[in-house]
Amino acid sequence: MSKNRLSLVGFALFLLIGASAFWWTTMKWTGELNSLRPHFDGQCESVEGIVGAEDIVIDHEKTLAYISSHDRRNRETRGAIWVMPLGAPQEARKMDMTGYNADLFSPHGIDLWVGEDGSRRLFVIEHGDWSQSRIIIFRIEDGTLVFDHAVTDPLIKRPNDVAAAGKDAFYTSNDLGTPYGGKGEFLEVLFRQQKGNLIYFDGQKARIAADKIGYANGVKLSHDGKTLYLGAIIDQSVRLYDRDLNTGALRLRDEIPLYTGVDNIDVDEDGVLWVGAHPKLLTFSKHAKDAAVRSPSQILRIDPKVKSIKEAYLSLGDPLSGASVGAHHNGTLVMGGVFDPRVLVCRLGSELNDVPPLKPTPSE
Repeated sequence: MSKNRLSLVGFALFLLIGASAFWWTTMKWTGELNSLRPHFDGQCESVEGIVGAEDIVIDHEKTLAYISSHDRRNRETRGAIWVMPLGAPQEARKMDMTGYNADLFSPHGIDLWVGEDGSRRLFVIEHGDWSQSRIIIFRIEDGTLVFDHAVTDPLIKRPNDVAAAGKDAFYTSNDLGTPYGGKGEFLEVLFRQQKGNLIYFDGQKARIAADKIGYANGVKLSHDGKTLYLGAIIDQSVRLYDRDLNTGALRLRDEIPLYTGVDNIDVDEDGVLWVGAHPKLLTFSKHAKDAAVRSPSQILRIDPKVKSIKEAYLSLGDPLSGASVGAHHNGTLVMGGVFDPRVLVCRLGSELNDVPPLKPTPSE
């Protein structure tokens, strides 16, 4: 065999080994090689007809859950905000909306702000036709959403979740650096690039509060406003930031690795975090295109004071596929998925999984 032919064979083997190693690494970090052991100690009821309940926030004083709903496989349909009494989940209803008459309503992440006078505002990421996303602030009056104002800004490019920080102030996560529909979206995820960021809007202007985040996703504030929690799908972690109450400036304090695709974060009445997650990211991507492909649902409970991690819920995708959020109040866990036409309302049992999620180990 000639030297040239040997060189070509060697180069081909080098490419093959490199491609194999990259495939193995990708399958491993996306969770596709992991064995899952479904479990849940509790009882659930399904509330049908709430399509694509991507985010849920609970009013703990009034025991109401607000739900962001949209048929995300059919973007031409009009989404809605639902309200659900935790004591009577089947009485959930679409909320009437006044003052906002856009042809399309495509809600995504939401958050609730409660003023000292008891007034309530719902912050809603609204994508419209996806050409210009905005943050809409609604007043909640007599069970109706009343449009107050909308915020757009060149820095708010790909908002995924929102955390209310005042009457008109908020943080919002830009999940990726690539514009919607851009060719770089897939590559940014595949190569785990940290191009996402977090924007702070102080009521008048926006600025970057944190950056270099691998697919910035769920964002929430602690009840005292001194800590911001940020989830990242690609980084597979929850970041904890110290927050300056006067300026809104953030300083990274800690990062909790979870080794799963972190989606939305809920902070319950006791300050405990409940995290919706996707343990098999490529399967979730297939589920986004085909409802017949079921994607595992995972809900984690994190006590940020001691960084204890427990797995409250894990399924292989039934009855709820691709859970993105689990909101908790006094033993009731409300779960929603990005695409499925239902919400699960579950009463937790006495036991959670005492084994924290560990770094994934491949299936045998």
